[in-house]
Amino acid sequence: MLAAYCLGWICHFAEFGLLEWTGLSLIASSGQESEALLAMFLFVAPLEEGAKVLAIWPLYSTRRLLAVRHGLVLAAASGVGFAAGDTGALILLRGVDGLTLVRALVATLPHVVCAAIWGSTLGARARTGGFALAWIAAALLHGLFDHIVFGRGPGVMVLVVPLLLTMLALAYAITRWALAREDGLAPSRRAEGGAIPGRGWSEPASIREVWSALEPRREPLLVHWIALGMLVTAGLCLTALALGLYVGHLIGLDFAAADEADVRSNGPLLFLATSVGSAFPVSGYLVARASGTRSVLEPALGAALAVLGAVLFLSATTPIAAVFALAVAPIAFALASGGAWFATGR
Repeated sequence: MLAAYCLGWICHFAEFGLLEWTGLSLIASSGQESEALLAMFLFVAPLEEGAKVLAIWPLYSTRRLLAVRHGLVLAAASGVGFAAGDTGALILLRGVDGLTLVRALVATLPHVVCAAIWGSTLGARARTGGFALAWIAAALLHGLFDHIVFGRGPGVMVLVVPLLLTMLALAYAITRWALAREDGLAPSRRAEGGAIPGRGWSEPASIREVWSALEPRREPLLVHWIALGMLVTAGLCLTALALGLYVGHLIGLDFAAADEADVRSNGPLLFLATSVGSAFPVSGYLVARASGTRSVLEPALGAALAVLGAVLFLSATTPIAAVFALAVAPIAFALASGGAWFATGR
């Protein structure tokens, strides 16, 4: 933890120095959104996640991380130490004003959660072979999280909530997978309700059944229903957005005054997010009922393609809306899967 704490200070000063030298900024000002995103995703996020790995790598290379729990606990400890060092350096360089303190506190937990995402794959008996993918996923999620917290105004900070939920869910899923591999249980046995011997707990039935419904079947994917699901989801999202704007106007919400520099923008943003989010379980339900499939994969993939199309379109027109779409994409996928799961009668 001490090594990670020192690396947190070193990385923050290295980031500060390099950004000053290159003239880049992590703040997404008008016309410089792409530069801020590139600086975050290509430099800051990989550097920070790499430093946390470096702090515990000597233990891994000498094979002292014998079990999944060892890797998970030590990676989380590395995240705690790094967060402490990074927060201290942030306050030293930027001063102690209210907004800086809030940002520093909000950015602390993701250091630990992202370290847990890849940490559970480092146990000598984990046998997942998924460290690289887990580390890349952690770096991307952490980069997007920090971009919203530090690169955007406080008016859109509410977007960190779905991102943090996604991080927690991913850390949980990867840890369970690593524990199953460590104990020699295939995922299919766990899907049938098998608990880990000696641990005394098993996965909740509803989560297990939805995950089983997402697994590919022997039958081929119904591609035409995936395409139709994308169109249905896009149409329902536009309808929900229009309805949300209409209802918001009736109750006196001023969407035109929304400004990411104003924390009061979180209210209208959250209202619209709830309105659009309600379209995903409805579209998943309708597509699953119409297709008659026993898998929720087609409606879920249709929803994912709809979100991807929205991100690609908005990235060229309204970058902040693209960031919003990326932040809520995992939640949208889960909502569409849930709606389809109910439609299949499980």
